[in-house]
Amino acid sequence: MMHDAYIEELSACLQRYGLESKQISEIVAEVESHIAESGESPLEAFGPPEAYAEERVMAHERTAGGKTQYRTFRATAFDEMGILREAGKAGWELLDVAALALYCQRPWDLKEARKWEYVRRVGLNRNAIIQEMMAEQWEPCGNWTPFHYFKRPLKGTIEL
Repeated sequence: MMHDAYIEELSACLQRYGLESKQISEIVAEVESHIAESGESPLEAFGPPEAYAEERVMAHERTAGGKTQYRTFRATAFDEMGILREAGKAGWELLDVAALALYCQRPWDLKEARKWEYVRRVGLNRNAIIQEMMAEQWEPCGNWTPFHYFKRPLKGTIEL
C-alpha cells in the first residue's frame, strides 16, 4: 500500500470513528514522522489502516475509564445501515443519532457484549411507526426526521 493511500485510509477510518480533526492530525503526523525516520512502509510499521485506527481510538477511549466504551461513527444516509450492520456484529449498541453521527456503546469486556441488528424506517408519522415496530419486538434507538432507527439484540456472542 502506498504511503499516501495508507494515510488517506487511516484518516478516513479515524474520522469515521468520531475523532476530532486535531486528534487525527496528531496521529497522522506521528505515522508520517515514524515512516520518514525508519524508512519502513506504513503497513509494515503499523499494520492495516483500519486495525491501527481501531487500536488508536480504543487507546483514546480507555483514558476515559468506566466499564463502557463509547464511539461516534460518522455516517451518511447512504452508508449508515452498512456501518450499523458491521457495528452491531461487533457488539456496538446504537444509543442515538444525529446529522452524520451514530452514537454507540459497548462493554469493554467483550464477553459481556451482545450482537445487535438495526433497521431504519422513513416516514413522518413517528408515533405510528414506533407502535408498529415495537409490536414486532424492535426498540426505538434514534430519530432524525424523517428517519427512525430501531434495534434488537441478536442471539450469539461477538467474535473476539
